[in-house]
Amino acid sequence: MKISKNNNRKKIEKKLLVFSMCSILALSLVGCGSKNAGDGDKNKASGPSLVNELKSEKLIGLQAALLKFTTAEKAGSVASVSLEEKDIPIKTEKKDEAEEAKTEKKYIYTLEVISKKGISQTMTIDAKTGDILSKTENGPASADLKANLLDFVPVMDVDEAAQLAAKASTKNYTQVLSYKLFAKNGMNVFSFKLYDGDVKNTETVLIDGATGKILTKADLEASQTSSTDKTTSSSTSSSNDNTSTTTSTTSQE
Repeated sequence: MKISKNNNRKKIEKKLLVFSMCSILALSLVGCGSKNAGDGDKNKASGPSLVNELKSEKLIGLQAALLKFTTAEKAGSVASVSLEEKDIPIKTEKKDEAEEAKTEKKYIYTLEVISKKGISQTMTIDAKTGDILSKTENGPASADLKANLLDFVPVMDVDEAAQLAAKASTKNYTQVLSYKLFAKNGMNVFSFKLYDGDVKNTETVLIDGATGKILTKADLEASQTSSTDKTTSSSTSSSNDNTSTTTSTTSQE
């Protein structure tokens, strides 16, 4: 009887041990499963949002970038401003000509401007330090460039415009890779390049810089047509007025 009891006890203990091992294994698998899921999220492409960089004050704002231009040129007009991350060459003494130039990623403001002397210029500014990196003169400003200059009075904040762009994203992208503010036929336009953290997948959203309205390329073309029609109408009206004046003068004679 004692042997039988001991055998039964051993069987029960063995079953409990097996059950315990299964329970531990099951919990471990669940744990591994959620860990793998977490790793999957970590492995998912991710990157910084430009707006967050601006809000954290790691980068200088739009107004500060414009101030760099106006301070350097004393006066002038701005046609467009863009901010994006670029590969910038690192200045080092090359020991070997065959050695590839090293680069580093930096956020760069690019300004398309007209100097007070009427010269078209392209200026690049380090968005972190505010240093002017380059200034290139492109010759006398064209009539088209002069006709499309930014009016900063009605321009909304970049942050506010970016939020509107993210809401309008058809791909549900919420991060800003780069943006450009430019003038087109009397309108201030934000062009936001949105992404999900992977620079290979982007979406461009256009925002009216004054009203926040979502724009399409067709809207910009329509604006151009409207602007042209107004110019033609004004020119025709002026021509008719001149003809009327001439006729009136001749009649009096």
